[in-house]
Amino acid sequence: MKKVLLLFAIVALSAMQSFAQDSKFYIGIGAGYATAGGDAADEIKGGINLNFLNIGYRFNESWGLTANLGSSGHAIENTDSAIGVGVLSFGPMYTISLSESISWDLKPQYAASLKGVYSGDDVAALGLKDVEWSGNGFMFGNSLVFGDGSKGFDFSIDLDYLMGKFTEVSGPGGSADIDEDNSLNSLKIGVGLRYNF
Repeated sequence: MKKVLLLFAIVALSAMQSFAQDSKFYIGIGAGYATAGGDAADEIKGGINLNFLNIGYRFNESWGLTANLGSSGHAIENTDSAIGVGVLSFGPMYTISLSESISWDLKPQYAASLKGVYSGDDVAALGLKDVEWSGNGFMFGNSLVFGDGSKGFDFSIDLDYLMGKFTEVSGPGGSADIDEDNSLNSLKIGVGLRYNF
């Protein structure tokens, strides 16, 4: 009986020790390039994408939750203006371990808030001053993570695909629902840095 209790204590301590070394929560940032496609992107170009906030919480080695707040800036062709597209998304996260120091995070997310805001010298002349587009969509995120998942910094290569639709426009005259097609698709390629707590 003493041997069984001793064996149980050793196994329990080993499990707690290995569990304590793995991080449950991370917070990160990222930057890269975002393409622009869809009906709402007829006259806008690809541009810079910034992930202002990327957070994740792991329930175990495979499953977790993630949330992201990012924005991409796209120049409007033949003008001195641009549109910024902000996205707030959240969803589950599934991690596949590829080696001791490389893992692959699959992150399908609901884009609960999709916003488009104009800026630049020609915005007033184009009649777009104080105009804001709103909608939602879906984002399929992928991250190839380099690091062992323990406390500290990890590096990632990110490939995300956003499929969204603007459903409302607001401006100085009020707001209105949009009936015609206003889809926005964007492939985002970048790098990220995260800190595991």
